[in-house]
Amino acid sequence: MSDSRAVSPAPVPSHRKRIRGRIAVLLTAVLAVLLWPSAREHLRAISLLARMAHQQTWIIRLRNHSYEIQTFTFQSTEGAVRAKLYVPSGVQHPPAMVLVHGLHQLGIEEPRLVNFAQALAESGVEVLTPQLDALADYRVDAESIDVIGHSAQELAERVGEKQVGILSLSFAGGLSLMAAANSRYAGTIAYVAAVGAQDDLQRVEHYLVEGHTVWPNGNALTIPPHEYGWLILIYSHPEDFFSAGDVNIARNCLRLLLHEQVDDAKREAQKLSTNGQKLVNLIFEHQRETFREKLLADLNKYSEDARAVSPHDHLQQLHAEVLLIHGEGDNVIPASETAWLALDVPHGYLQGSLISRAISHVSLETQPGWRDQLALVHWVALMLGDADRATTK
Repeated sequence: MSDSRAVSPAPVPSHRKRIRGRIAVLLTAVLAVLLWPSAREHLRAISLLARMAHQQTWIIRLRNHSYEIQTFTFQSTEGAVRAKLYVPSGVQHPPAMVLVHGLHQLGIEEPRLVNFAQALAESGVEVLTPQLDALADYRVDAESIDVIGHSAQELAERVGEKQVGILSLSFAGGLSLMAAANSRYAGTIAYVAAVGAQDDLQRVEHYLVEGHTVWPNGNALTIPPHEYGWLILIYSHPEDFFSAGDVNIARNCLRLLLHEQVDDAKREAQKLSTNGQKLVNLIFEHQRETFREKLLADLNKYSEDARAVSPHDHLQQLHAEVLLIHGEGDNVIPASETAWLALDVPHGYLQGSLISRAISHVSLETQPGWRDQLALVHWVALMLGDADRATTK
C-alpha cells in the first residue's frame, strides 16, 4: 500500500542560503545600475507631472529647485521678440528647452504655459518662452516658424550649448517641426516634443467645418469639433464675410469673442451695418451651419497658405529626435493628426507617438486611468532624457 503523505523538501544548508542571498543582492545591484538612468528619468517625470497638477506629495521634492525669471527681447528676422527665461538655481549646465505657446491671446502669460515653464524649471530645466505674436492673434503663419528657429538659436547661445530642445503646444507643434527641418535652424535643434500638433492644416480646417476626418488607415474620426475653430476661420479672413466698411469692426468683435468677452463683443457689434449685425447675430447664436459653404470655399481659396504651415511633405530634411503626444478626445486638432505626423517623420527619428486619454488639447486630465498615467510618465521621461543628452553633446 503506497504512502500518500506529502514529503517535505530537505532543508537548504545555511551556507547555500547565504550564497543565494548574495547572488540576489548582486543581481539587484547590477539591475539597478543598468536601469538607473531610465528609473531616474521616470521619477523626474512623475515629479514634473505632480508639480504641473499642483499635487502636494513627497515626489515633488525630487530635484525641487527654486528659479528666477528673466524678461528680455531678442532679434529675429521677424523683428523684436519678447521672451521669458526661467533659470533653475543651483544647477550647473542645466538642460535647456524652448517652450512654445499655442493659439492664445495671452501668449507667454497664458496660465497653463506659465505653470508648465515653472514646473520644468523646478525640475532643473532652463526654459525659454518666446512670444509669438501671430499665434497670440489666432493666426497660424509661416513667420512663426522663423521666430521658433531664432528662439532655439537664442537659447543655445545664452546657455553655451550647441543644441537645445523644443517643447511646443497645439499648432506651434507643427511649426516647430518645420523649424527643425529648416537648414537655417536644424543644427541648433536636438529634439522636438509636440503636444497636440497638426500635420496638415487644411485637413484640420476641414474637420473644424465638417465635423469629421480620417485616420491614416481610412477609419473615420467623428468627434464634434469645438466651435472656437470655425470662429477662428472667420476671424482669419473677415473680408470674405463682411462688407469693406464692416471688416475692421467685425474683426474687433470676433477678437473679443475669442477672448471670451461676450458682452464687449455685443457692444462692438452695434457699430456694424444692418447686414453686418445680422451676420454677427448668427455667430452669437452659434449658427455654424450658416457659414459652412462659405468657409469651405475659403479653405480652397487659401489652400497654399495652409500648406506653408503644414509639416506634411515638409519634413524630409528633419534630423531631430521627435516625440509626439495627442489627447484622444481633442476637438480642436483631432488626434488623427498625430497619427499622420508619425508617418511623415523620417525613418529613425520618431522616438515615440502617444495618443492619450490623460490629456485634452494641451492640458492634463484630472482622472486618467493608471495605464494612461504610466504611458504619459514614460513619454515625459523620454523628453527629459532627450533634454539631458542634448546638454552633453
